[in-house]
Amino acid sequence: MTNLIEKLLSQKFSQSHSCSAVTFWMSHILPVAILVLALWTPYGFSLIGLIEEWGLVGAFTTHGLFFITDTTSPLAAHALRPLTILPQAIAYYLDPYSFKYWNILLALSLCVKGSSLSYITSYITGSLKWGIIASLLIIVYPADTMQLSFRALHINWALSCLLLGTAILIAALQAKSRFLPYLLSTISAVLLLVACAMYEASLLLTVLPFLAILIKSNVKAAVSQLRQHIWKHLIWLMGALYYIAYVIHTAPLVNSYQSGIAGSTSVTTTLMHSLPNLFSIGLLRTVLGGWYDAFSITAVEFNTYWYTISAILIISIVFLLLLSNFRKAKPVETIISMAIPVKFLIAGILLVLLGYAPFLLSTSHQAISQRTFLFATPGGVFVTLSVLIGFGKASKNLATLCAALLIFIGLSTQLYQFHHYVKISDRQRNIIKNIVENFDGQIDDKTLVIVDKTSQLNNTWMFINENLKATLNYIYGHPFNSIEVCREDGNEWQHTDSVGRKGTCEETVDEWIFHYPTPISGPGFELTKQPEDKKLTKSKIVVITVDPDEKPKANPVRTEKLRSEQSRTGAIYRGFIEKPDYHNRLIGFNDQESGEYYFWGFGNWWSMELPIAGSGWREAEWTVNKFHHTASAWKTNKQAYLNFKFTPSSVRYRLIGQFDTIVNPSVKTSMKIEVNGIDVPFQWNDANQFEAKLVKNQLRDGMNTIAFMSDADENYYGFSGRLDWVEIKK
Repeated sequence: MTNLIEKLLSQKFSQSHSCSAVTFWMSHILPVAILVLALWTPYGFSLIGLIEEWGLVGAFTTHGLFFITDTTSPLAAHALRPLTILPQAIAYYLDPYSFKYWNILLALSLCVKGSSLSYITSYITGSLKWGIIASLLIIVYPADTMQLSFRALHINWALSCLLLGTAILIAALQAKSRFLPYLLSTISAVLLLVACAMYEASLLLTVLPFLAILIKSNVKAAVSQLRQHIWKHLIWLMGALYYIAYVIHTAPLVNSYQSGIAGSTSVTTTLMHSLPNLFSIGLLRTVLGGWYDAFSITAVEFNTYWYTISAILIISIVFLLLLSNFRKAKPVETIISMAIPVKFLIAGILLVLLGYAPFLLSTSHQAISQRTFLFATPGGVFVTLSVLIGFGKASKNLATLCAALLIFIGLSTQLYQFHHYVKISDRQRNIIKNIVENFDGQIDDKTLVIVDKTSQLNNTWMFINENLKATLNYIYGHPFNSIEVCREDGNEWQHTDSVGRKGTCEETVDEWIFHYPTPISGPGFELTKQPEDKKLTKSKIVVITVDPDEKPKANPVRTEKLRSEQSRTGAIYRGFIEKPDYHNRLIGFNDQESGEYYFWGFGNWWSMELPIAGSGWREAEWTVNKFHHTASAWKTNKQAYLNFKFTPSSVRYRLIGQFDTIVNPSVKTSMKIEVNGIDVPFQWNDANQFEAKLVKNQLRDGMNTIAFMSDADENYYGFSGRLDWVEIKK
């Protein structure tokens, strides 16, 4: 009888233990998976390539598919990141005709990232609750503005591999068998090596496992643990050391991307100059600035919150059910000491500094928030957890509500960011569709001249530099040797000089003439030379026109052929080009639609600018402040245009705007403004603000144009002034 009771109790314990284990692992995975699903549900697979992705698929087309960027690859400049294209290459291998697997791999990377941090945090705190909260926070953390873009695909995977490797090493340190700990340690080292080989910023976060141990225990216990498991830690470090050895061997063999962004200034000088930004930009943005923008985006950009609230409610219900089931199986709750939030805070700040430090070598990266804060995010989550756990000491309900509020705000911000990049995807898709439906790709050795009536091409977000050529290489399956783009507004030729000015293009009876930008000088800048015009006879070119989105002129015979032919171009057309534009039906955003109000500020949220519709401007640039960051653009031509949609109904309107800089008084005196070709008298005030009155018949129902005409100072880089914003309202 006694043996029977013992057997039944043993079976009950085994079943309870098994149930607890299932609940434990489900808790790490399921809430993150639901959150990632909530991000993709409104958009589906609408996201496509935006910038470097086009160059990459073009390279896969012209050179064949490759998975490693070593010194002999077509992308030898990235040899110090030999696995940087691995996720993209896998996605292309699985389906070369669409971006479906790019979306799947991006979503999967977020799931791995969140689940891994959940396990790490649960180990540190002994609390499954805080592990789940950490997993959700790292997915929605708002400091970086490019988590949801394929430009960050390899960075997301690098961070995910790093966190997964850390989680596996922690599991190795707890494993009791003889051989399993060393197998797990080896796997963790391989994942660390993969992370570094994808994105070198991973190297500085090699300390994460030891920091996790240090937060969980005191220094003495951590050192003791390190000694006890020294070989497992050394195996982990071998992943980093192997990568360092690879870099030492490879760096002298290539002119690397990393040396290019560092510039000609010595590394020491650059670091000393940038060091304050580690705190004023890196730490401030990660800990506070990202949340400041997130609160603002949530308050300003949404007109309804039902979708976000519904997602949070579903996640909360799953969260509570999982915790309830886990506590039934394991009723003893871990008490978190007051030292834990303090150590979370210190470790979090250190991780933020380490995660942002690699960007101190590049001043251009310090002016953006895209990709630059992804590796600072784990530290930001730790800092946030320190505050929430501290609140939990006073009130568990207060801490839980604060966590839910932060996740709600973070999710809203990520949904808005996804919306932003999908809108750009649609603009690019429409331009590609416009070209493919009217051009069969037959070019021979001729130059392709694109007349751009959208006045958007060759913007960073609209096929900058060689990306349009790479895109056409990919779609048509053969190389395009030469492409010239001429914007209809101002006949602006998309050749850019060293200060970002464009040339002009001219069509004559027999040829196209491309005029290079005029000579200029400026402080610390020698007078440039005037190259000879580039002339192309019409017998040596093929001309196609890209029309605005609202007036596409598809060739019906060509379109029907693309829908049925078994060619590469046809497969790509059906794969993503023909897809309809994303129409938001689930989330209420306050997008500016065609109406009787127009505002253009070159960008409302740091680094999330849209392509400039117009010509005569340099790319938007950001003034980085403590919290609120502003965008503006230099007027580089004597005539600069902004195109916008409007629906006038009132009798009178006001046109107001501001230049934050005008290079000299004569430029300001020479300034004229036209709306749809009609001269508009205006007045200046002392702050370089201008104001004019408009009447209804000066505005059109549909596309409108504002033209700013003035002198350009050839002794100040050929610039006129820097426009901050412009507005038309009643």
